[in-house]
Amino acid sequence: MKRLGIFVFYDKYGTVDEYVEYLIAELKKVLNELIIVVNGEVDKEGELILRKYSDQLYIRKNIGLDAGAYADVIVNLLGRDKLTQYDELVLCNDTFYGPFISFAEIFDSMANERCDFWGLDCIKRDFLSYIIMYFCVFRGDLLKSGDLFNYFRDNILFKVNEMADAFALFQVGLYYTLTQSGYKSGVYTYSNGYFSKRSPDICFFKYNLPIWKKKFFVKDNYNEEICHNLLDYLEMGNIYKVNLIQKNVKRIYGIDIAQKEYCGETKLLDQPEVKYSVPQITYDDIDNFVSKNTQLYIYGGGNFARSTAFVFSDKIKNFCGFIVSDEKQSSLTDIWGYPVIKASQVPPNSSIIVALNFEHSVEVLSQLGRDANIFYFWNLD
Repeated sequence: MKRLGIFVFYDKYGTVDEYVEYLIAELKKVLNELIIVVNGEVDKEGELILRKYSDQLYIRKNIGLDAGAYADVIVNLLGRDKLTQYDELVLCNDTFYGPFISFAEIFDSMANERCDFWGLDCIKRDFLSYIIMYFCVFRGDLLKSGDLFNYFRDNILFKVNEMADAFALFQVGLYYTLTQSGYKSGVYTYSNGYFSKRSPDICFFKYNLPIWKKKFFVKDNYNEEICHNLLDYLEMGNIYKVNLIQKNVKRIYGIDIAQKEYCGETKLLDQPEVKYSVPQITYDDIDNFVSKNTQLYIYGGGNFARSTAFVFSDKIKNFCGFIVSDEKQSSLTDIWGYPVIKASQVPPNSSIIVALNFEHSVEVLSQLGRDANIFYFWNLD
């Protein structure tokens, strides 16, 4: 077994905190070779830490987010022929704390899983399903055939410029393309649609997700009670050195987490159920609409809209572009070469797929109303 890892590091100030060192040290144990990519800058002390664990350190401009970094390494640094020399390719970034069990245990658990690629968790949303790409493993024929290389070269390199691109091309698009090509996906655990960035305690205690997303500590996600409950459990169980989390959280998010006395029991806290939203339509629903409408716009410029455009790019006979609301301030004039226009500029009687979340779809419904040539992602009755 010859296993290559590509780890992407990004920090606004170029600082390599201890949680990153712990993460790459654990990752290194299951790899034959590790390439560490710095998106942007790293300070001298941090560079020494990264070089300690990497077989090759690649420092690049922060172009294309982590997806662009992976594509740069796969296409320009490795190349197709070298990629075929590995049995497994591991992609991992620094957007989470952990792992809370060893990677060796995780890989042992997945060793007999009959799949071509797998991740730690996934989202199930019909044609918008995907493996969450903070950690993913690709195997065997997927590397040998050149299919993975070709996808990164053709659909990610130079095409990912912002988060919505990464979602559509790197998560949904990659998953869709590979599964449509006959490759089978797998997953270490399924958190049933819960966010690790919103409900890390549910993901860990109930579904055994062995990581904690850093975005939990941004203002709109942070919950002090959940934080202490999970931190205390990790500390008292000698599962993870919580000071690694505390130091990074204080530096990045300005939250000073003081340890509280552990109560001696673990329980899930009562909290609102917050899950990934799941549009109330299927691939077949959209496919049927597309087959009946030749000249078509997609309302939206975010995750759902771009994913829909990618997945149905070979089905839409004449894709006219993306629509944004008149109130939306956007400097975008095009997405992937397709025009972005204001709602007031849409020609009368145009066919439109409204690829927005529920709340924004309700707003659009009040403007466009219902018609046979307008398709909504949600049941808005």
